[in-house]
Amino acid sequence: MLRYARQLPLIGEEGQARLRSSLVAVVGAGGIGSPLSLYLASAGVNLRIIDGDSVSFNNLHRQILYGEEDIGLPKALVAERELRRRNSEIYVEGITERLTEENAPRLLRGVDLVMDASDNFSTRYIINDFCVRNDIPFVYSAINGFYFAISFIIPGKTACLRCIFPKVEDSGPVPVIGMTPALVASIAAAEAVKYIAGLGTSLAGKLLIGDLKDVEFTHISVSKSKNCPVCSR
Repeated sequence: MLRYARQLPLIGEEGQARLRSSLVAVVGAGGIGSPLSLYLASAGVNLRIIDGDSVSFNNLHRQILYGEEDIGLPKALVAERELRRRNSEIYVEGITERLTEENAPRLLRGVDLVMDASDNFSTRYIINDFCVRNDIPFVYSAINGFYFAISFIIPGKTACLRCIFPKVEDSGPVPVIGMTPALVASIAAAEAVKYIAGLGTSLAGKLLIGDLKDVEFTHISVSKSKNCPVCSR
């Protein structure tokens, strides 16, 4: 327990035991997924990293798991290597596949929590629909430039992602500065650790929106939609 001595006063030994017995899926090992995975691994959480992409040079300004020597290598496998190197006490599995409707039952099987660290709504809707159908909580995180949004979605209790964003069309890569995904990843990791450790969650039923350019943050309460094609069923 020496590794976790500074967090034990906050979550207790029971909370730490819950972290140690949990399995969290991180979908996307990019700008958000890199710092998010680092913080969860450091806290003692077992991880399944899902990403079908490879490291490229233009990733490096924000995807802090990787170095120049990793260019061309699968992100999921480099992430697995780096996270194991930082904490040999946890289980880490890197999966070099992109999440789809077809493989979601296999890739998300047996997890306690899903972290959406993807960069597109097509993947986010797959996460949402699978998690709602299978009663798995998940954390939605998104960035665009200096802006970010995050919510903790608990099936059956809170609005799902399709309630909040009924139909969003992806428009390709968005601009981003490296600090924005780092901040949203820190908040998402805190929400995950609190939830798993039994301390509750602050963003269930809320959408937190932040702007790092003007340093402004706001909460929006979100409610379930009676016409939602997913969670209203």
